[in-house]
Amino acid sequence: MMMNNKINKLLLLAVGITLFSCETYDFDQEQYKKESYLLQNSDGVYDRQCVDMEAETSANGAFINLVIGISGSQLPSESVPVSIVHSDSLFKVFNKSNYDIDSTRFAKLLPEECYEEPALNGVIKAGESQVKFPIKLKNLEKLSPDSIYFLNYKLDPKSTTPFNKKKKEVLLRIHWKNEFASTKTQITYNYNSTTVVNLSNSETARPTNTLRAFPLTVNSVRMLAGNEDYGDYKKAAPQIKQKSVVFTVGKQLQTDPKKREAVVTPYDANEMEVVMLTPIGEYDNTFYLNELVALGGGNSTYYKEFRVHYKYRLLNPQKDGTNKPGPFKEVKAKLRHQYNPRAEQL
Repeated sequence: MMMNNKINKLLLLAVGITLFSCETYDFDQEQYKKESYLLQNSDGVYDRQCVDMEAETSANGAFINLVIGISGSQLPSESVPVSIVHSDSLFKVFNKSNYDIDSTRFAKLLPEECYEEPALNGVIKAGESQVKFPIKLKNLEKLSPDSIYFLNYKLDPKSTTPFNKKKKEVLLRIHWKNEFASTKTQITYNYNSTTVVNLSNSETARPTNTLRAFPLTVNSVRMLAGNEDYGDYKKAAPQIKQKSVVFTVGKQLQTDPKKREAVVTPYDANEMEVVMLTPIGEYDNTFYLNELVALGGGNSTYYKEFRVHYKYRLLNPQKDGTNKPGPFKEVKAKLRHQYNPRAEQL
């Protein structure tokens, strides 16, 4: 019993010391070192932003932000000046660590014609945790959706002190999208009720696979033609040029506001010939926002659909220098991508 009393007294004493410590502790004091840093992931890349190509022509323009933050448990009581400068050291490390000597797959620095330089000096204001450096993007249609593009910046040590040495440099990944596809997220279209007929021997294929769409301009995307295949996408640069087509969406139809004209053309006119054919039934050469209403009052399902009728042929399928074209293939295709219209409006 005496032992229990001693234990209870020790516990009460410990609680009393803890409460006293809490009462005298200054919770408003800074807990961590205040250092400037560039917002990024663990690999030194900031890739969360994606520019809508349509914004390029808007009054506001298309922008991404380089973000400089400041660490610490409390917001700064005074303004903190920060500066950035161009760099390429992290860019070189990225290519070396990811692709070694395979230069054909190297990432690229964003061409100067595709962006406007931000102000290189800024201030994290008192009471705030970060400052944004807006970078205007332009001429995105000149970029290849098969390449990786970066802007490489670092904190200027001459005018930004102190700073986090582990987060002093960042690669800004350039992503873009249009209404039909994105370089950031893989957008695929499923073949639905599609036929591909070899016109030289009448052999008919009924593909059911999916095709990834790549944004080219504000109103066009690239996909594989017919039932073509280019194997491993990462190694498919020659096949991409040879076997791809471009779907370009035009003006709205007066007869149906959910439909717009769609035209199919070769991605590389030196590699493929494409001929648009007369609309047949649902293959009416349109891009269609299709709403399928569920029976019994359930939720509707929404699809973006390319409904096209065309024929194509590869101009030198054997790649043997003979330039002998392959047979024409007639395509009646309905390419369908399910989407959520409410999510796209966010």
